[in-house]
Parts: sequence; C-alpha cells; structure tokens
Amino acid sequence: MKIKIKLIIITAVLLIVTVAAFGAFLRIVLDSTGETMYNDYLRNVAEIERNSLSDHIADISARYDAIVGMPAVKTLTGGTFNKDSSEYKDAADALSALVDSKAISSAVIYGKDEKVFLAKGGENDSLTAANAFCKTDAADGVPVVFKLEGSSDNYGISIKNKVGGTYYVGLVFSSEGVNNILGRSKGLALIVDPMRSLLTNQTYVGNFDANNVGAFDSYKVVLDDAKIEPAGEEVGSEIVYVSSLTNDANSWIVAVRQEKAMTTKASGDASGTVIGIAVAMLVICLVVAVILIIVVTKPFYKIQETLLKISRGDHEARVEIMSKNEYGDIARVFNDIVDNIIVSESRYRTIVEMSDNIIFEWNLNTKEVTFSNNFNKKFSYRAPSEHFADSFLIKCKVHPEDAERYTADLSKLEKGTNFKHNEYRIKNIYGDYIWVLIRTASIVDQDGKTVKIVGVIVDIDRAKKSENILTARASFDSLTNVFNRETIEVAINNEIELIAARKTEFAILFVDIDDFKFYNDQYSHATGDQVLRFTATTIKNAVGDKGMVGRYGGDEFIVCIKDADNNDPAAVAKQILETLKEGFDGDSGDHFSINVSIGISVIKDNTKRVEEIIGQADDAMYKIKKSGKSNFGFLDA
Repeated sequence: MKIKIKLIIITAVLLIVTVAAFGAFLRIVLDSTGETMYNDYLRNVAEIERNSLSDHIADISARYDAIVGMPAVKTLTGGTFNKDSSEYKDAADALSALVDSKAISSAVIYGKDEKVFLAKGGENDSLTAANAFCKTDAADGVPVVFKLEGSSDNYGISIKNKVGGTYYVGLVFSSEGVNNILGRSKGLALIVDPMRSLLTNQTYVGNFDANNVGAFDSYKVVLDDAKIEPAGEEVGSEIVYVSSLTNDANSWIVAVRQEKAMTTKASGDASGTVIGIAVAMLVICLVVAVILIIVVTKPFYKIQETLLKISRGDHEARVEIMSKNEYGDIARVFNDIVDNIIVSESRYRTIVEMSDNIIFEWNLNTKEVTFSNNFNKKFSYRAPSEHFADSFLIKCKVHPEDAERYTADLSKLEKGTNFKHNEYRIKNIYGDYIWVLIRTASIVDQDGKTVKIVGVIVDIDRAKKSENILTARASFDSLTNVFNRETIEVAINNEIELIAARKTEFAILFVDIDDFKFYNDQYSHATGDQVLRFTATTIKNAVGDKGMVGRYGGDEFIVCIKDADNNDPAAVAKQILETLKEGFDGDSGDHFSINVSIGISVIKDNTKRVEEIIGQADDAMYKIKKSGKSNFGFLDA
C-alpha cells in the first residue's frame, strides 16, 4: 500500500474516532444537563407568558378606565339616560370607537336591573352584554374569563364596575389576544382567573373548582400554591411551571406544562445538531488532510519517479529541486548521491572492461547470473537467459579430470560456501582448455542470509603451464631426486606471479644439515651421500602435495610451501626435524641420527625477487645455527 493511502487512512481513522468520542461525550453531557436546560426553558416561557398576560390585562383595565371616566357616563343618575343629550351621543361614539379598534368584542352600559342603556358590538349587543355581565360575579374592576353565549367567540375576558353605585359599565375583549399569548408555549398552557375560570391555549374549560374539569384535577394543588416567582413541579409524567400576576386573591395564574420525555428529545435534538456540525467538520478536515497529504508526499513521489527512470537506464534523470526547505535539501543530497553512484559505476565498468579478469554476480533470490562484458573475449558460450540454469557456471566445458571437483565446489557455492581458491581447466573460445582460478565472496543481508555471490575468473593458464613444464622436464638433482637449484628457483618465481591471483601466502624453508662435514670426514663420501638422500626423502614426505622441494647446493635444501594460510610451514619444519632425528641405518652398519637447522620466510606479495626471498630464509637459518642448531625459526618478508 502506498504511503499516501496509508496516511489518508490513518488520518481518517483518527478523525472519525475523535469525532465519535466527542459526540458520545457530548451526548452524555447533554443527557445529564438536558432536563435542567429544558426546565430553564419552561421557566422562561412561563415568565414571558405571565408578563404578556399582565400587559394584556393592564391594557384592558386602561381601556375600561377611559370609558368610566367619560363625562357622559359620570352623569348617569337615577337609572336614567337622556338619549337625546350630547353626553349620550358622546358615550355612544366612544363605545363605537372602542369596538371598532378590534381589541374589544363588545361594550355595554346597563343598570342593576339589567336594563341596557347603551351597547356596542355583535349582532345582539343588548342580549350579549346583559347575559355576560349578569352571570359574572367578579369584583368590580377585576377582569375575568367567561363563556360568551350567543357570540361568535367561544369565550372572552370581561371587566365591569359600578358607576355611582347604580350603573354598570362592562367590556368584553376578543379571545384572540389571549390565544396569541398562550400559543407561544409548545406544550399546554393554562390560565386561571380570580373567579377560578380555567382557560387553556386550546379551549375554554369552565370553573376550575367544578367537577367537569377532571382532566385538570392533577394541577389544582400546583396552581393553588402558585406564588409570585415562577415555580416548577412534577405532575405525573409532566413538568408544570406556574406564575401568578400578583400575590393577592384577585391574581391571575399562568401555567405551562410539558411532557418530561421532551427533555430527552430536546437534548437529542441539540446533540443531533452538534453531531451534524461535527460530521460536517470531519468531512472538511478529511478533505483538508487529504490535500495536505498529497502536497506533503508529492516530493517523495518525484524521487520515486526519478529512481524508476534511472533504473530503466536514464542516467541523466535527476530530482527537480522544488524549494529551499527540507525537501529541497533532500533533493540536492539525492542528486549528489546519484551522481556519485553513476560515476562510481562508470569507473567500475571501465576498470572491469580494462581488466583481463572476468567478474560475475549470482543473485540467489532471483536465480540470475550476469558476467562482465570481457567474458565474450575469453569464452564462446552465449546464454539464452540470465537464469542460473542457463549460465556459463553450469554450461562451461570443464576438463574431465577437474569436472567432479568443479561440480562439488559449485554445489557448495549455491549453498553459500565460497570457492576455496580452486583452479580448473575450462575450454575457451578457441576450443582449448585453459587454467583459470575462480575466487568468490558472499554478500549477506541484515539477517545473515547469503543473497548474492560475487566472483572473479582469473586466467592463470600461462603460469600453470610453465609450472607443469617444469615438472614435465624432470629437472631433478641426480643424487637426491628432488628439483635442482635452477628448477626450484623457477618454481618459486612462478609462485610469485600467482600470488596476486590466488590471494594467498607461500613460505620458503631453507634447510641446512648440521655438521655434514663430520659424515664425510669420519666415515666416507658414500655415507655423506646416504645422509643427503635420506634428508631429501624425509623432506619430500613431510611436504607432500603442500609444495615443492629442491636441492640448493651441497647440504642445503629449499622447500616451497603453497597456501601458507592453510598449510602451516612450522608444522612441516617440525615434522622434518623429528623424522630426521629418528635417523637411518647406513651401509656401514652404523645408525645415523640427522640434525638440521631450518629458516622460514613467509611471502605475502609479489614485490621481491627469488634471490631476496631465498636470502631471507637463509638469514633465518643462520640465526638458528648461532643459537644452538637443530631447530627452526621465522623471518617474515
């Protein structure tokens, strides 16, 4: 999965988890505070409706006082009203103006015997007003709720008062104003007037103390206990807030009720709104995060794109330096690294192409083998693919005498074991077998597992053939049957040439027989010859296939130990000393024990000539002579 997609997914998950946790926390908080919040809301509604109703009743009282204060009304005496008088006309005009204001349904002036002197409003003004006021027992000047029979309104609010103790003035107001006030409550709103008449925002109920209002009986205690300040009470599954206009017996009472379940709904609505906002913010944050991630990761994809171009052979591709920030620094460093790699690769290819040695690489993961370009100059094989099964390592023509050893070594190489500097004869481009030296090195990963094998094939044919020619010539010392001085020097010189290719050390042992003159002088030259032959045979047996032996002159012998890293020259010297001391039985019948002094020089590079190397071993031998003879010692070269 791409880094950009991972970052987007991680960011989305973090944002979703955060918003979900915030929403859950908010819901818990709203649920715990929802009832308090909604109760405060109901309290506020009750206060608002109380104040609105108070203002409405104050308006009614003000209109009433205006009529009562009219001169025409004040002149009413003895129950008579002169309809032809100007006062009567003024009173009639005033009542008409009030009714026309649409705030008053009707107005009436009547006597205590229910005789109507003047009435305005409705089709049956006299009947409506008389019936209304005759049936109300409210105190003078106190507005009350009543059922308005014979009128298009279901109910109204009336106010009456005696004038001069004989006449009454009454007003009936439209129910529309009260309905507007009570309609502000989302639940049920109640009004109880001083005469205990019950009015809701739905209908006129009747006298609150009558038996026909059973549905509202549960509110009686709450309403009877209402005080000046709003108070809340639970009534069954409802919450009721009550408020009185005044604290006297003539006070009106306003109540607002609501189902307790609405508190949860209110908190749910609130949390739903908040969660909706949170989800919208989540979407916005996600969009912003995606844009930022795309912008932030864009430089990395530029680098990736450049790497792909380079891997496909476009060595001129570089990352565009987009800014002076950290990305710009990364781009500059990346370009410098690519430049250095390309220069190094070019230098490596140039060196490989100029070298006679063939470089190969075997990728154990992909099973592919590649060779340097100079391979074709030496061998004629053309692999159909780079797969290991088609490679020259498998298909090369190995000399029958070396084939078994080569196959075994190649099998070990596939398991991660390197070639041990082995030499083989392989058929070249001309169809001839040539000697090659194969060296390998393993490349391991961070877990120690071998992932690649890098090797070099070195042409050592000339040196090996020179060595074989020396052997074929049988340039041996006639007395001791080991190489003569010339041959051993040529052999050592050949080892000097091969030391760089083999990457190994070799050692020279200079062996000198202690007191050899004694055998010639005390016995005979024939005995001396026997001593030389026994010494040469002993040295040859000790050296075996580890190297070569030659007689350097007189009683001096030269030993060349190959691969001194693995073939310990000290062990060879020790074996020679011990075997010679065991001695032999001469022709004279005497037993001879031979002592020798051995100087050892280890050669690590090809910078010295044969004479220098033998001279160093000779110096080491003379140190042994001076220190007691019959021993060996080193002189590193």
